[in-house]
Amino acid sequence: MTTAEKLYKTAKELPEPLVAEILDFAEFLRKKRVVGALADRKEMLIDLAGGLERSKTFSGDLVEIQQRMRDEWE
Repeated sequence: MTTAEKLYKTAKELPEPLVAEILDFAEFLRKKRVVGALADRKEMLIDLAGGLERSKTFSGDLVEIQQRMRDEWE
């Protein structure tokens, strides 16, 4: 019996809310696998860290930058 068959057999005996949790977890694992495969081909988010240190918009005093950003919303 394959693992998938064992899982199916076990899930059939569980109440519906628990089966829904199993499905959620299985979909999470599938998505995680796909995202992991894409991450291998693309740059990682950590590779983008520190990319604004030479930006005119985000250079200077941090409090002044926050104030300018707030002022744009008023």
